[in-house]
Amino acid sequence: MELALCWLGVLSNVTEGQAGRGGCHELWDFLGSNEILVSFLRQNFQQGRKVTVMLGLLVRNQDAPLQCCCSSSWGFSADFEERSCLSRPCPAQGVCCSLAASSRWQSSAVSCSRCAWHSAASDVLLRSLCPPRCARVVVQAGERVYTFPRNEKYPVFYHETNSSSIYVGGEGMLYYYNFATSETYSVEFPVENGAQCLKPGSPEDNKNFITLIAKHGNKMLVCGTGACNPTCWHLAEKEKESPQDGRGLAPFTPDTNSLVIVDYPNIYSTIKKSQQNGKIPRFRRVKGDGELYTSDTVMQNPQFVKATTLRHEEPYQDKIYYFFREDNPDKSPEAPRNISRVAQLCKEDKGGTSSLSASKWTTFLKASLICVDPATKGNFNWLQDVFFVPASNWRDSKVYGLFTNTWGSSAVCVYSFGDIDNVFRTSKLKGYNGPNPEIKPGQCVPSGQHTPSETFKIADSHPEVEDRVEPLAPTRSPLFHNKHRYQKIGVHEVSASDGRQYTVLYLATDKGSIHKVVELPGGVHNIMELQVFSKKDPIQSMILDHERAMLYVGSTSKVVEIPMDMCGVYRNNCESCLLARDPYCGWAAGSCQSIYHNREVRQNLNLELWQGKCQKGEVKEAHSYQNVTVVPVVPFSRYYLNCPVESHYATYNWYHNDTLIKTCNNTHPQPDCFYFIQNVSHTHYGHYICVSEEDGFRQALVKEHLVNQLRFMSQKGQATMTLASWLQLLLMVVLVELFH
Repeated sequence: MELALCWLGVLSNVTEGQAGRGGCHELWDFLGSNEILVSFLRQNFQQGRKVTVMLGLLVRNQDAPLQCCCSSSWGFSADFEERSCLSRPCPAQGVCCSLAASSRWQSSAVSCSRCAWHSAASDVLLRSLCPPRCARVVVQAGERVYTFPRNEKYPVFYHETNSSSIYVGGEGMLYYYNFATSETYSVEFPVENGAQCLKPGSPEDNKNFITLIAKHGNKMLVCGTGACNPTCWHLAEKEKESPQDGRGLAPFTPDTNSLVIVDYPNIYSTIKKSQQNGKIPRFRRVKGDGELYTSDTVMQNPQFVKATTLRHEEPYQDKIYYFFREDNPDKSPEAPRNISRVAQLCKEDKGGTSSLSASKWTTFLKASLICVDPATKGNFNWLQDVFFVPASNWRDSKVYGLFTNTWGSSAVCVYSFGDIDNVFRTSKLKGYNGPNPEIKPGQCVPSGQHTPSETFKIADSHPEVEDRVEPLAPTRSPLFHNKHRYQKIGVHEVSASDGRQYTVLYLATDKGSIHKVVELPGGVHNIMELQVFSKKDPIQSMILDHERAMLYVGSTSKVVEIPMDMCGVYRNNCESCLLARDPYCGWAAGSCQSIYHNREVRQNLNLELWQGKCQKGEVKEAHSYQNVTVVPVVPFSRYYLNCPVESHYATYNWYHNDTLIKTCNNTHPQPDCFYFIQNVSHTHYGHYICVSEEDGFRQALVKEHLVNQLRFMSQKGQATMTLASWLQLLLMVVLVELFH
């Protein structure tokens, strides 16, 4: 089988069904970049033409005509909304998608079956992540939810690993809650000494909003805005100590983009220490081994994302890495407005030797982060969040970067700190052509020494390296991308029953839900969507507890503790448990159990080899009429049959007396598969069964037997009914007749 990328064509002012222009190209020679395609679409759209573009994998078999397996599709409506076909893992032989007729201003209707992850003839991956297999799971309220006494506009959260408690900071208040014991208390943090802002931008500026909660030594450090007078307190045994100057640790207003990292005894921060020192943000060491700050020229309007410290072989080589976005110095129209960066600093940096550099970081260097889909050249340039996964060897420690683009799509790219360090050590400085000094820019010097003045001057004038940091080999491409706008990422590693470690990603969407994504041998698998808050409140915080395998998810009104091993959400049968391919869950002793409770469970973490793992006694016949719910229905009334969609990868069929009457497939995922009877007559009575089918496994989800309510009540001996009951029934029948 030969695979190549197929440009099915641009249909511009042609009738439906006509062949558009276009053709097939090799994967590495396709279009050049998305910008060309977008420019063409915009030009035709503005001229009032109907435009539809399909991208797909061309599948050429020796004894079969050319066919196209859809990978993605673009169609632009009046508001230029991008739409796409939903891709899914493809069987070895490839299954193709069909293209329906398009209509003006609408994207094509694409019937997607199983679209390819990758071609057999190429190592280039088309990693468009499918929708969650498990339909939306609503997290149940109860003892695992803590609701704040009042809504907090700017909440901050702190959780100590391997504990069951959470701290929440709000307006002048710190809340504590223990999910295991239900213990709760609060501590007030009012504005100290009647402080007020000189020029408040809003009434909120004259309040004290908690912005930092952290462990500092054996005490809690709590800092707040203090009505434009940043203030900090140490908290010990529920008692707060005397207030301290919090400048550099808390911002002057609560909506400021800032970053604080506590690495006791040092504290690093990006917060301004004065309201009058301009708008140039700096990365500072504000507590500990002497204050240092970055030069004003090394970053251009930065927006900070996250920071971490990393131990190396020698203590003097320990480094600080922080991730941020900044304005792109390239102002050409085709260049992105922002660039995502990683910067490095040596922890034992002593500052410069001259009076001008004595308080400056002398080991600062920055590099660009690349997250580009090699198939379409689509660039995900907006770094949204990062998550650090440590390893015993610091070089193997990973950074999971969450990126978005201008079209609202997201991608996850994974980098190693070994690759990042190699870029900083070996790359040339951008724009510098002179000789390298003995101590290279960015190099850490032994303890107690200062970076030579010559080295600092070169690095300060040319802080960016030429080489860019690419995702992990061998693909150098995103782990996956899709059409959701993710905002936060968390990563957890779990040991399954086969002894292997599996990586699970938790991705918070802008709709208040969380996608649970697993890296499996056959590809990335989106296994579940969690609806954390009933009102779809935006997710303000998502904290992972690796020791207890818990998620702590916070909004402006509550925080929820969610176990990562939610095995109870899968139907209590063997196939449903195994088809989920959830590394936390497996089948044993007639139930879907957590790997933390039973290491001997059966699991299916290979995408092709699940059949045969369930015994016949554990499988129920789909069309069996056992356990049927009898539903009396009045003649001439309306009736809905509802089948819950538990897997977006399954097909759902409604049968009436063993005759197929409706099919719901995964082309357009829906929360339910409905069958509506407009006017119930005698032909509508009988057995109804909703059967789901996925990878050869069939199960009945709903079984109902509709019966004529009048006859049913008569057969049940309703002749002995009271006069009031008969009058109620007669009134109901009359109302139905009148309505009809």
